[in-house]
Amino acid sequence: MNRITNNIITNKFVRLIEENHQEIIEHFMNDVLRNKKTVAYAKLDAHELYEIGSRVYRELSKWIAKDLPKEEVKAYYHKLGKIRLEEGIPASQFFQALVILKRHLWLFIKGKLENEITDYKQALEVSNRIVLFFDRAAYYMLTGYEEKVNKRW
Repeated sequence: MNRITNNIITNKFVRLIEENHQEIIEHFMNDVLRNKKTVAYAKLDAHELYEIGSRVYRELSKWIAKDLPKEEVKAYYHKLGKIRLEEGIPASQFFQALVILKRHLWLFIKGKLENEITDYKQALEVSNRIVLFFDRAAYYMLTGYEEKVNKRW
C-alpha cells in the first residue's frame, strides 16, 4: 500500500474515533464500573473516569496518525502508573481498564465496518498501530507503578 493510500485510511479511522469517542467512552465507563476486575475504579469520580478514556482516545488518534512520539506515550503513562498507585488502584485493575478501552474501540470499529469488507481489511492494518499504542501504554504504566512502589521500600 502506498503512502497516500495509507494516509487516507489512517485519516478515516482517526475521524471515526474522534467523531464517536463519546459513545465509545460511555460503553467503556459502564463496563469498567460494572466489571469485577476493575472494582477500584468505582471510587473515582465519573468525570475523571470519562477524562481518562477521552485522553487515551485523543492520544490514540495522534498515535495512529503518527503525530505522537513514543517518548510522549512513555512519559504520560509512566506518570499515570504512579498516579494509579497513589489512588490505590492495583496494577492488574488499571491494566484491565486499558484492555477494556481497547476492546470497546475495536468493537465499535468492527460494528461500523462489518458490511464494508474493504474498510474492514484496512481496519486490520490500522489495528496494528492500535495494539502497539495500548501495549506501550500498559508497559509504561506498569513501570511507573513499579518505580513508585520501589521508592516506598
